[in-house]
Amino acid sequence: MGGITAHTVNFGPQARQMNDSLGTQLKQMIPANAKVTITAILGDSEAFGFANQLLQWLKSNGYQNVDGVHQAVYTAPVSGQNINKKSENEFDIIIGSKQ
Repeated sequence: MGGITAHTVNFGPQARQMNDSLGTQLKQMIPANAKVTITAILGDSEAFGFANQLLQWLKSNGYQNVDGVHQAVYTAPVSGQNINKKSENEFDIIIGSKQ
């Protein structure tokens, strides 16, 4: 079973990728003038890579006040993408492990 497509063989789960659908969701949830801090869980290269994609997307789409990518350790497991609204103009995006 399986095969080779364009000389690429993918084993295991694929890394998350920033796309238009996620971009539309971010635009709806976070105003362009908001302060945004991006943090990925420490030691997860997939989460860190995805967080960097988010950072670049935000900056290239008019978000001027973006900080990150930071890394952190949490007391409980963190998975998926989490947006925490700290105030009307301040948001934290936490990228956990892939679900």
